[in-house]
Amino acid sequence: MRRRKNRFLRRNPQKEDMSLQITSMADIFTIILVFLLKSFSTGITNFAPKDITLPLATTSDEITEMLKVEIGRELIIVDDRPVTRLEQFEVLPTDAEADGTPRSLNAVLVEHKDRVEKANSTQGLEEGAPKLMIMADQNTPYGTLKAVLMAASNVGFGDFKLAVVDDK
Repeated sequence: MRRRKNRFLRRNPQKEDMSLQITSMADIFTIILVFLLKSFSTGITNFAPKDITLPLATTSDEITEMLKVEIGRELIIVDDRPVTRLEQFEVLPTDAEADGTPRSLNAVLVEHKDRVEKANSTQGLEEGAPKLMIMADQNTPYGTLKAVLMAASNVGFGDFKLAVVDDK
C-alpha cells in the first residue's frame, strides 16, 4: 500500500504555479450578459390571460352602411350634420342629461334608429342592432367618448366601430 502511495507522489514531483484561465471565463460571462440583455424587456409584456379571450381588431377596405359620428374639439357631428356643441371636448352642462350623455345627440340617435327600423320593416329586412362608426380626434378624453358610447347604447345601437389610422 505504501508503495502505491509513493508511486503517485513521485509521479508528479514538479511544483508548478497554477495560473487562472481568465479569458474563457470572461467569454462565458460576456455570452451570459448578452443573453440576459437581449431577453430583458422594459415594455409591456404581451400575454393573454387564461380565462379571457381578447377581441381581435380587424381592418377592411369594405364600406358598410352605418351611422357616422365624429367627435371634434368643438362639435359632435352625426352624418355630416353638427349636432352637439362641445367646449374643449367637454359636453356643455346645458346639454347634458343626468347620466352625462348629450341631450341633442340622444335625440338625433333616436331619430336615426327609428328611421332605420321603419326602413327595415317596409323592406322586410331582418332587424338587427343599428351600426355606428365613431371617428374621434386623437386628443378626445375618455369621458367624452364614454358619453357618446353610452348615449348610443341607451338608444339601442349595439355594434360600434372605432375608426383609427393605420400607422404602417
